[in-house]
Amino acid sequence: MDSFNKAFSIGNAALSWNAVMLALGILTAVVVSEIIVKKRKLYKDLALDACIVGIPAGLLGGRLFAAISGKIAFSEFFELSKAGLNLPGALLFVVIGITVYAKIKKLSISEVFDALAPGACFGLAVGRWSDFFLCEGLGPAAGAGVPKFFPLVTFTRAYFQDGKTVAYAVFFLDFLVCAALGVLALILLKKKSRGTAIRVTATAYLFAEFILEWLRDGSTRQIVFGEVRFNQIVLLGMLLVAIAVSLHFAKRQGEHAQKEAEPEPADAAEEPEEPEKPEEPEEPEEPEEPEEPAERTEA
Repeated sequence: MDSFNKAFSIGNAALSWNAVMLALGILTAVVVSEIIVKKRKLYKDLALDACIVGIPAGLLGGRLFAAISGKIAFSEFFELSKAGLNLPGALLFVVIGITVYAKIKKLSISEVFDALAPGACFGLAVGRWSDFFLCEGLGPAAGAGVPKFFPLVTFTRAYFQDGKTVAYAVFFLDFLVCAALGVLALILLKKKSRGTAIRVTATAYLFAEFILEWLRDGSTRQIVFGEVRFNQIVLLGMLLVAIAVSLHFAKRQGEHAQKEAEPEPADAAEEPEEPEKPEEPEEPEEPEEPEEPAERTEA
C-alpha cells in the first residue's frame, strides 16, 4: 500500500484511504435512501436490505468483470486485499440483486429503484474520491503551460518519483456528474409517475460514463477493438437496455393517460324505455243494497 493511500494501521493491519471513501459512499447511499423510504412510507427495511443485498452482489460483479477485462487475474479473484473492481460490472450485479430482492418481497420494482436512485448517485459521488488516493480514474498528463490546480489536475503515481507528473482528474468530473444526477433524482421524485427518477438518472449516468471512459488513461483499460474499451461495451449494453425499458414504460404511461382522458361513451345499446301503458279504468263498484229497517218492537 502506498504511504499516500495509507490512512492508519493497527498492528499489522492497515486501512487505506480509498477503503474509507468507499465505506463513506456506502454510508451516504444508505442514509439518503433511508430518509426517502421513510418519507414515501415504503417498506421500512428497504434501505438496509438493499445494502445487504447490493454489497456482496456488487463485489461479485466487480471482481468478475475485473477478471474478464484483465484488470486482475482469475487466480486473484478471492484475494480481496488486492485492489481491482470493475464499476460497470458491480453496478450491473447490484441492479440484478435488488431486482430479485424486490420480486421476492413482492415490492414495486419502479418504486424501489426510485427510492434508491438519489442515494445511489450521492454514494457514487463520494466513492469516486477513492480514485484520488489510488491515483486512478485519471486522464492524460497535464502538459507544460496548462494551468495546474486541484481538483481538475491531481497527482499520478509517477509524481511520487519525479515530483512533477500530474494528470487531469477525470474522477472529479465523474463526481460532479453523480452529484448533479442525485439532485435531479430528488427533483424527479416529486413526479407522480413511477419509475421516472430511476429511468432518467440511470440513462444519463450510463451515457456520461460511456463518454468519460474515453478520457481516462487507456493504459489500464482493455481495448476490445479500435478505440472502444471493454467497459464501454458493458456500459453500452446497459444503456441500450435502459433506453428500451424507458421507452416501454413511457408508452404504457401514455396509453394509460389517454384512456383516462377519453370521456366515457354513452351506452347506445340501451333499449328504449317502453311507454307507460294507460291505466285501465277501474270497474265501478256495485251499490250496496240498503239495509232493511229493523222491525219495531211492540211497546
